[in-house]
Amino acid sequence: MKKLLVQKHRLLIGGMIVILMLVMVVIYRSVALASAEDTVVFTIDNEAIPEEEFRLFLQQNKALTTSYFKRKYNVDYGDGFWTTTYHGENPMDYVRQKTVEDLKKIKIEQMLMKEHGVLQDVSFATFLKQLDSENDERQLKLRNQQPIYGPKTYRANEFYSYTQSNNYQRLIDTLVKQRKDTLSDEILKPLYEEVKSSYFHQGYVFEYEKITAPTRQPLEEIQQQVKMTHQQVEDAVAAWQEPAAITVERETLDIDEKSKDDDRAQYLQELFQSMQAGDFTEAEESDDGVIVYRLLATKDKGYEPYDQVKAALIQIYVQKQLEQEVQRRLSDANIQIHEEVMKRISFT
Repeated sequence: MKKLLVQKHRLLIGGMIVILMLVMVVIYRSVALASAEDTVVFTIDNEAIPEEEFRLFLQQNKALTTSYFKRKYNVDYGDGFWTTTYHGENPMDYVRQKTVEDLKKIKIEQMLMKEHGVLQDVSFATFLKQLDSENDERQLKLRNQQPIYGPKTYRANEFYSYTQSNNYQRLIDTLVKQRKDTLSDEILKPLYEEVKSSYFHQGYVFEYEKITAPTRQPLEEIQQQVKMTHQQVEDAVAAWQEPAAITVERETLDIDEKSKDDDRAQYLQELFQSMQAGDFTEAEESDDGVIVYRLLATKDKGYEPYDQVKAALIQIYVQKQLEQEVQRRLSDANIQIHEEVMKRISFT
């Protein structure tokens, strides 16, 4: 009987300990989430940016700031870097302002996401709850030996970037659904003409010669002969004292017909794009000898037809409109900086 009572007491105590631990976890998370909203660095249209969220972006801008001051003033990062002013510009002020600008744009985007039903809440406290939930789910899957994609545990900056990018695309998709039936050819065709060179150009086909020799000397002399006399490479090779040692192959490169893993094709594509017909490349060593390439002709493949890219044009149109709306709201936004909070934020 005594043994049974002892076991019951142990079970009771064990259960109370588990409950107490769960309560402590809940309290800890609640306090952490509340503290995230306690100290506000600035507000944009009454949307608060708490210190923890601000510091997340501040840290991301640290390397950018040190690089900027190195490039502009040749200043190396070291002791006193953040508190020293260089030609009237202070690194700490710079990184704070850069962080404000980044967060202003992000918050405007998030407000638009909320307006269009992509997000229900744009507060940092809600983000932290989502981060905890995501990481808890990942740990559960790992314990159950289920597959997960991405990191085992998201860090806050990784998850913020990931969710912001996904939500921005969801916003574009939502706006496309809302507006696609209102976008006529009168709107989209001028846009097609404006952006086709950036989005819909189909590339080039290059005709070229590959000239291989045992050493560099014959290639250099053949190039000089071709440039001086404007004769064909084959004729210059035939006039060489040992023409049999030199090979000339005429080939065509269409990068769309090559594998993405074909490094040689990618390399030649990059070379030929900056060359004119008749130009030679620099000589390069290979297992077969020394090689130079000569570009013969470049054929423009033109543009994808308007009717085939209409869906993409709608996406581009909506994205451009969204970017303009973000800029308009940024210019009209009511920004309130809490200077006392801002001044105490530093890396020291």
